[in-house]
Amino acid sequence: KNSEDNLLTDFLNKAYGLNMKYVPYKGGGRVAKELAGNNANSTVNNPSEQLGFYQAGKTRAIAAFTPTRLPLFADAPTFKELGKDFVYFMQRTVVGAPGMSKEAATYYRQLFAQIYGSDEWQGYMAKKSLQGGFLTGDILMKYWLREKAIHKVMLQKMGVLK
Repeated sequence: KNSEDNLLTDFLNKAYGLNMKYVPYKGGGRVAKELAGNNANSTVNNPSEQLGFYQAGKTRAIAAFTPTRLPLFADAPTFKELGKDFVYFMQRTVVGAPGMSKEAATYYRQLFAQIYGSDEWQGYMAKKSLQGGFLTGDILMKYWLREKAIHKVMLQKMGVLK
């Protein structure tokens, strides 16, 4: 409970008049397995968690939260294509401790920039149908502020915030 998947499920229910029940599992792989085994009706999995079952024909992609269709799930329309102007990314960010030195922060920024730009990482993202970008500094802060605003609207539509 109180996970990003739970938030998305509750938001979809309130915003679009759906009636889905969120059931927590330990990890997205387990959720994907339960769906493939007909022990769940739907999930809000990350693409990589669902990909094997989808490719085996055991699950079906219904809609993507992304602005454009995901290449490995090309038959799944975006929410915008379905008439719902909603985009959502499950972010992953590396954050340092408050007292981290500028030198250490610079070192890690450079290291992660190198990793992100590598052919190996880009290939992994393509293979798993992941979308993302390497954001730091002011650009990352703008992203976080935009995400905070999106979450505020979601919580308002759910009736949690006024």
